[in-house]
Amino acid sequence: MIMSGLKYLSLTFLFVLTFGFASAQNTHVKLAHYDESEVIKLMKETEAAERTLKSLSDQYEAEMVKMEGEYTRKAAEYQKEQSSWDETIKRVRMEEIHTIKLKMQNYYDMASKTLSDKRNELYIPVHKKIEQAVAEVAKEQGFLYVWDVKDLKYCSPQAVNITSMIKRKLGIK
Repeated sequence: MIMSGLKYLSLTFLFVLTFGFASAQNTHVKLAHYDESEVIKLMKETEAAERTLKSLSDQYEAEMVKMEGEYTRKAAEYQKEQSSWDETIKRVRMEEIHTIKLKMQNYYDMASKTLSDKRNELYIPVHKKIEQAVAEVAKEQGFLYVWDVKDLKYCSPQAVNITSMIKRKLGIK
């Protein structure tokens, strides 16, 4: 009884596998790709995001320049005056310089992270808009799969480049 159940299950699986393979042979699978970076570059939302990021970056850079100025001033003062100081003053001034350097590194790390987070935040709606356009084009054109070209290792000449369709869908010329 168990043997006949396993035999039935095996035959059913073999039939489904054979039928599935045969029908897949006769089905035309439509594949497409697009260049997301090209689309992003041309979107008006990208210009606004980049302006915001540039403004923030400029603010961070101005602050960093101030910190570097303080560091350079303190280091130059140390070089110039160290011969006239005793060891305690030298140690205190060296710690001041070291503290400024640590503050600069911490500030740089924090600013980099903040810029990265802001970039991600600003580009989320851009990517969502592109994903929606890709889905609409794929559905309208009957594509089963669509890839971004940056992820492709090989692209068959039979695959369709839908970048221009996506740009049209987004109103990009």
